[in-house]
Amino acid sequence: MNIQVLAVTLVVLALVLFLLAVRSRKKTGIPAGEVFYQDLPGQPFFGELLRSNALGISGKPDCLIRTLDGTVPVELKNSSKPPARGGIYANHMIQALANCALVEDQMNARVPYALVIYAGQQVRRVAFTEERRQWLLKTIHEVEMARAHLTANRNHEHRGRCVGYGVRSTCDQALL
Repeated sequence: MNIQVLAVTLVVLALVLFLLAVRSRKKTGIPAGEVFYQDLPGQPFFGELLRSNALGISGKPDCLIRTLDGTVPVELKNSSKPPARGGIYANHMIQALANCALVEDQMNARVPYALVIYAGQQVRRVAFTEERRQWLLKTIHEVEMARAHLTANRNHEHRGRCVGYGVRSTCDQALL
């Protein structure tokens, strides 16, 4: 085999792999852009804690992607059973919105939305709208008030969640 045939074969193979990658991104809904922050084991970047004194929150997104629209926080979830019809669990919604607010506050970046990716690459987009920002601020305030008063009411009817609750023995609302 001569060198020209080998070169053409490698170029064609590279093009096919590139097109498969583009197709996969479009299929999953992951935006094109530069991954510049990761808080995942074995990755080349180190994700530092983001902290907002103004909001009283801190956190570490799993990944940040710089896109043409702005910076997109990404959360990877192990749940193999995400909510039906494109839904997002409430705790994942709060985390995604908090990551949006943290990136906006600490990196002074425009954050159009966040992504929550469930096992099986089921991608859910969480738009960072003014209405959701206000809901996040209200939720942060409610958590602060519950901490101040040392009270928090159970917000679910799932017995399984009580199984793993670390202070279940002192909980007066346990379902077990």
